[in-house]
Amino acid sequence: MAHRINYVIKNRNQLICYHHRWGANSIASDLYLGEKTFLRYLSECTIEAELREHLLMEGFVIVDMEKKLLGFWAWEFENETSIIRYYLCALQKIWPGWQVMHLANEMYDAEPLLEIDYFSKQTITEFKSVDATDIINDPLQDECPYVLFFIREHGKILVSEMANIMLESIICYGEDIIALLGERPAISIPTEGQTRSLDQLFIDVDNKQIIVNNSILGIWESMGHKWPGYTLKMGRMGYLAMLEEANIPTTGLEMSYEEILERFGQMIALSQNDRSSSSSSGSGGVSIW
Repeated sequence: MAHRINYVIKNRNQLICYHHRWGANSIASDLYLGEKTFLRYLSECTIEAELREHLLMEGFVIVDMEKKLLGFWAWEFENETSIIRYYLCALQKIWPGWQVMHLANEMYDAEPLLEIDYFSKQTITEFKSVDATDIINDPLQDECPYVLFFIREHGKILVSEMANIMLESIICYGEDIIALLGERPAISIPTEGQTRSLDQLFIDVDNKQIIVNNSILGIWESMGHKWPGYTLKMGRMGYLAMLEEANIPTTGLEMSYEEILERFGQMIALSQNDRSSSSSSGSGGVSIW
């Protein structure tokens, strides 16, 4: 599997679009090299006439030279709130004078910065729901559940997991899934770094809101009608940030400072070996897109 990334240099109305086949998995360490070194690195990358489709992109960076704005996202970027915030604070010091942004909602956050119409050109995945029997019969014990979910209803909060039902399937099923999820056995609220699933979901029945720790292109445009009166907040914000969005206290749930430092160190470690096989794919030059 590749780690495809688009880099965009924006200067007023001019966009220069670069591509690297393996850059998405080293985005944290590449950006941490600083402005001059990072921009010099782009000369190794292939120039493309336009941005790739969202489904063919695992990462993205925008460098707005006029506004001094750096924005980025990547599928393999850290997904724990405390580490994201620590990295952004450290990265800000490496890029002094710049506004640094983690684009948690991926191209939904990037499109306004690009000032182009990106989404009208995208192919939206055909989302499919599951049957009620699949939800009812979902195993109660699994070492690697797909989704950790929270439901707040009448002031009470249920925390549970789905073993084989994906996040997209829960949203696709619609509001009626709340009653089915409510039959799942409750678990204790996990601490940060101890959630067993990559996807987390908070359904706030009392306030008609869904909060998703993920970014799924087209899911709400396709399935929002199945949740009448609800709003959706999504993005790869991290587990704790999702809880904070739902006004759930997170004091005591944070991972330790030592673990944050360890994982931060892993993020910024240079990973040139991950991209060594792609050295022949780069080319320089200038193009207007």
